[in-house]
Amino acid sequence: MSDQIKNKFHATCMGAAIGEAIGMPAEGMTPEQVSKKFGRISDFTNRPESEDLSPVGAGHSARQTEAMLSVLAASAPLPDLQEFAFTIKQALNKYPEKWPKSTTFAWPPFPDGGHYTFSFAIPAARLLNNGRMTSEEIIEWMHTLTPSSVVWQQSIWLYMRLLNYLFDQEPGSFEPDDFLEQATKYIRESENHFPGDYKIRRRMQVTEPMMGEPLESIAKSCGNVSKLAEDMITFVGAVFYRHHDDYKTALIEAANLGGESEASCFYLGSLFGALGGNEVLPAEWVDGFAGRDRVESILDKFEENIKAGIG
Repeated sequence: MSDQIKNKFHATCMGAAIGEAIGMPAEGMTPEQVSKKFGRISDFTNRPESEDLSPVGAGHSARQTEAMLSVLAASAPLPDLQEFAFTIKQALNKYPEKWPKSTTFAWPPFPDGGHYTFSFAIPAARLLNNGRMTSEEIIEWMHTLTPSSVVWQQSIWLYMRLLNYLFDQEPGSFEPDDFLEQATKYIRESENHFPGDYKIRRRMQVTEPMMGEPLESIAKSCGNVSKLAEDMITFVGAVFYRHHDDYKTALIEAANLGGESEASCFYLGSLFGALGGNEVLPAEWVDGFAGRDRVESILDKFEENIKAGIG
């Protein structure tokens, strides 16, 4: 495995975690509420207490990062559902403030059409890119993650394929229009592999003609950045299309639009890491991220498993 792919994979995970830490304070807010409370979010900021959320200090990540770390910890080399359920429950017990106060984990630990565990795609993209697993093997693995919704399966496939695509791109030659074309191709693939739903493609068709409009308009077309898979993945793709050459600007723009900002900034940050590697992550944000050592430790353990050929 090349050092470049390892670099990009680690940056995918770190970029996602840092992204969530930037978006965290605006979780559940409207853009107007964000503006009234913070003025404009441009750096790590405390998440205030609300009816459904506990306060979390500036520079910390939240539940999306915990889900990703649980996925990586449960991967051998891909995550087993039982082990993931065990590790995510451990994280909830240890860091309850990172989840909404109402959080419970029914079985299976998947949302009904939501974004919460899209991070299942991250190790799959890595294994696909370095030839450790084939597309057919990954499809078979995804069919074992049941019961889960078709839209969740389609989202995982789309996200995995986009990460794999970005791993092979160079930032200086990246073409955003090709990124959109690939996304359309991958969602059609997902519908063939996991048939029965067309929500994501329909949402993408609505937003694609809007790429020249303000991000506020795109956010509104995506349910004001709702938790639904089709809204989340389409909004994140639109922001990346617009600001693919500027991690900071992209994260700040997404954070200030509120909604499910922890998730939107998490997934957005992962796309930047996949394209540009560690070099695109702002040094001051990497240094100021409170979870850096923990993320790096779990990534090191994942690398040991890959090197040992576990799975």
